[in-house]
Amino acid sequence: MKIKVYNGKTTPPEENETIFYIQSKGNYSGRPLKKPIPNCWEVRTFRSVDFEILYIIYESKILSVFLRGSVIPFLSLEEYKKIIDPILKKAIHENRIINLHYLQIRKIEENIKHQDKIKSLLFELKKSLSNQVYQKLEIEIV
Repeated sequence: MKIKVYNGKTTPPEENETIFYIQSKGNYSGRPLKKPIPNCWEVRTFRSVDFEILYIIYESKILSVFLRGSVIPFLSLEEYKKIIDPILKKAIHENRIINLHYLQIRKIEENIKHQDKIKSLLFELKKSLSNQVYQKLEIEIV
C-alpha cells in the first residue's frame, strides 16, 4: 500500500490496483473516500478490502486521539501510517470470518448507493408528475 498527499492529479491504476482517498483535514480526518477532495491523501493498494479496513479504523474513533490543530483538526500522514500499518498487517493474517465482515461493509455501501439512486429517480418522477399536473391545471383554468 502506498499513501501520498493528493496533488489534484491521479494516474490510472495498474492492473488489479485500487485507488481511494483519505480525508486529512477537518472534523472527518481519517475518513476513506471513493472520490478525492481538497486536503486528502491518495491511497494505492492491490488489496481491495483495504478501503473497508480503513473505514473500520475511522468508524472506531481511534484516530480522534491523534488529531492536531486548534482551529482546523488534521492528521499527520506519518502518524496515520504508524497507526494503520500494524492494523493492516494483522488484518492480512486474520481468518476468513473477518474478511466476510469487510465484504458485508462493502455490500452495505453498495446498497446505500443503490438506495440513493432510487431516491433520486423518485424525486425526478415526482417533479415530472408535478409539472404534468400543473400544465393540465393551467390549461383547464385558462
